[in-house]
Amino acid sequence: MPVSWPELAAGLLSGGALVKILGPMFAEFRRRREDSKSARALVDFHLDPILKAADELVGKLRSLAQSDFDEIISLTYEGITIDFDDDDADLDEIMKYGDILYLLAQFWAQIQILRIEGLNLNLTRDKRGAKLRSFFRALEARRTRLVDRAWQRAIGEALIDDTGARLRTITLYEFIQRYKSSPDFRDWLSPLFFALLEVEDRRERQRFLVYGAIIHSLLDTLDPRYQVSTKRTGWANKLNDRSRRDLKRRVFAVYLPFVKKPGTYYSVDR
Repeated sequence: MPVSWPELAAGLLSGGALVKILGPMFAEFRRRREDSKSARALVDFHLDPILKAADELVGKLRSLAQSDFDEIISLTYEGITIDFDDDDADLDEIMKYGDILYLLAQFWAQIQILRIEGLNLNLTRDKRGAKLRSFFRALEARRTRLVDRAWQRAIGEALIDDTGARLRTITLYEFIQRYKSSPDFRDWLSPLFFALLEVEDRRERQRFLVYGAIIHSLLDTLDPRYQVSTKRTGWANKLNDRSRRDLKRRVFAVYLPFVKKPGTYYSVDR
């Protein structure tokens, strides 16, 4: 006599077969849900510091863009450079470069803290985390990054203080003190320092402008209500044709397709 579906279902339930079949599925569901909760908690904790560091950096880069980096270029013309082997380097001269050096390194340090503390978590389990990861990939891409990827991460880690209960970035005061007193610390910062010295070349300035445009879009995307950051206009008018094409066809089309109104960051004909 054929067995009906209700009888078959009753047999499965009574025999525990259904539990054996669906048990692994439920276990996987619970694991994914816990991973999502952990990723969300990680992003909740680290997003604000990253946004604040990005906001300070974008403000500085916008100021440099408006002046065509005259603030830095004029230092080179004045002969103000730092001898990395001179422990008695003038504090005032260090401060002239220290601001932008610190803001860039601080931003990289916040990214590294997130990476370190989220080493065993899949950041993409959270929507904001997935977008953050895409922004990091865009900023570290070969044609985008300001220094080699390994150097960027090392420079960020040089600014991390691990003596407390949680990792933190050192303050500007601590940064300048270390920069002035430690030849090793200056050596770690040297690739970024020399990249800044090259902004006298227009092509090198474009690298910083493109890099800043990506961070600007990060702020607008992940803090759309500007609860942490400041709403700012961009500097598309300072970009050359090649930089605009690169942002349009590579950065936003390939790495950041989710960014709304990407033309905001590269188009002067909006």
